[in-house]
Amino acid sequence: MKNLFAIFLFLFSSPLFSQKDTSKYDRKEEIIDNNKRYRIHNNYLTVGPGFGSSNIRVSEQSIIGLDFNFHIRKQYFQAGILMSGNKFLSNNNLAAHLCYGYRKETNKYNFAFYGGVSYNEGIIPPMIVGGDTISAKLFRTYGFYANIQYIFKITYDIGFGGEAFAEFNKHQAFGGIKFILFFSGAYQGKAKVYNQHVKKKKS
Repeated sequence: MKNLFAIFLFLFSSPLFSQKDTSKYDRKEEIIDNNKRYRIHNNYLTVGPGFGSSNIRVSEQSIIGLDFNFHIRKQYFQAGILMSGNKFLSNNNLAAHLCYGYRKETNKYNFAFYGGVSYNEGIIPPMIVGGDTISAKLFRTYGFYANIQYIFKITYDIGFGGEAFAEFNKHQAFGGIKFILFFSGAYQGKAKVYNQHVKKKKS
């Protein structure tokens, strides 16, 4: 566990996680895209399936995950759950995580990466050690979780993309990729058009 905390401290002290922005925070700051208003400082949800592998399991693992990505002023955080098993929607490991991260959003894409702590409940499969069979064992433990995501925008607040993730604890190292859908709470309504000039047809 000491190694996990060393990695955690290194990432959080790294320039990668520094979001130095000297501009004044405006909660209501907006952008107009396709005559619609979107809030720049917004929260978003990602959800989707995927696959991965664990060092304590023989077969490839099917995954489904859900993340709520939110901000406190200009700082971004992530709270989510990840369930994995030998088959889709089966469960031999359930993890929750809380992370701090970096986000870059435009009207074409959304890029972000996060790192933080996780809590896992899982099953260590039965093993044969020295001719003896060790039965399956339930574990509960804390660890370190990180992910990186890239979203292609369909509209400013809806999109799809991919995510790579890794989770480490004292019982397993687990990683994989997910296909994710992106839903943002940025939409604020239609933009008002001022000083619009309309040319009339000559009769």
